[in-house]
Amino acid sequence: MMCLLDSWEWDMSRRAKAAVDVQVSANSSWRRLYAPVSEELAQAERVLRQMAESGPPIVREVTIHTIGVGGKRLRPALLLLCAQACGQVTEQAIRLAAAVELVHSGSLLHDDVVDKAEMRRGTESAWRKWGISQAVLVGDYLAAVAYRYVSEYDDSGYLNVLAQTVSEMCEAELLSLECGDEIGEQVYLQIIGGKTAALFAASCQLGAQVAGAQDGIQSELAAFGYDLGLAFQITDDLLDLYGDAVKLGKSVGQDQSRGLRTLAVIHALENDSSGRIARLIKGLSDEVCTKEARTTLAIQVEQAGGRSYAERCARHYIASALRHLQVLSPSPSREALFGVAQCIVDRIN
Repeated sequence: MMCLLDSWEWDMSRRAKAAVDVQVSANSSWRRLYAPVSEELAQAERVLRQMAESGPPIVREVTIHTIGVGGKRLRPALLLLCAQACGQVTEQAIRLAAAVELVHSGSLLHDDVVDKAEMRRGTESAWRKWGISQAVLVGDYLAAVAYRYVSEYDDSGYLNVLAQTVSEMCEAELLSLECGDEIGEQVYLQIIGGKTAALFAASCQLGAQVAGAQDGIQSELAAFGYDLGLAFQITDDLLDLYGDAVKLGKSVGQDQSRGLRTLAVIHALENDSSGRIARLIKGLSDEVCTKEARTTLAIQVEQAGGRSYAERCARHYIASALRHLQVLSPSPSREALFGVAQCIVDRIN
């Protein structure tokens, strides 16, 4: 019988398949950057497939739906590149890479429920297809499987790093829900630091740690990952306002429909003496957040300097991240890490 993950013919409409094709093409650009660890990343992918086949039917279906349509695999790639840059990629590193992708995939299932996002990676979100309870529980299941994988090497402290990271992710999500639209720049950075940058940092730290790097190098690479994660989320938020849903493979306009403040909007509001942007945002909701309303808001935010400010901040964090890479000796893996950082900031051009 054909493995479920080897078949790309599961329940997707022609439109969804076309969107996936666009997403796969975009992801190919990322994967070219992963060339130094392409073989090891493929092995980590096989571990993900094995996990999908081992769970109960609903887990298999939702997991195939979530990880089977691609994705950048940025976090496992960072882990493997850091491991290789610090020494070598071992079987432990490959399993750790699969674990961080499981945690990320589980968090996406939860995020789509919280955000009411209808599309993920070019196809229908899991909660829309199977229901909220199923999506949440499978997200929990994926995190539990990740812990199980990592616990095999618990004497090295990997589990503590991952558990602390998941804790930070949950705390940041709760902070976001608690604050709603009443946040400034510092709280925004705190939220994205926990929701996004923490797992980037953990991936890089675990890669250095599993390769036996000294504590100082581990700390530098964790800092690299953290700054990289901040830049990634800032650009992701810009794409939510200025990007195209089909090209991105996920819903856009989610931040505006939920009344969330992103860095560009926060800065624009501070410079909006007329109050027009505040009135536009106040009028947005799931029912009236049309493409036209989003376009109007995007124009106003850009005119108020919000877009350019957010772009400058993203480039600032990329520059900071690259400084942390100076701790590494020159190698193809280090050059690939430089390339990943550049690719992140290039998304907003």
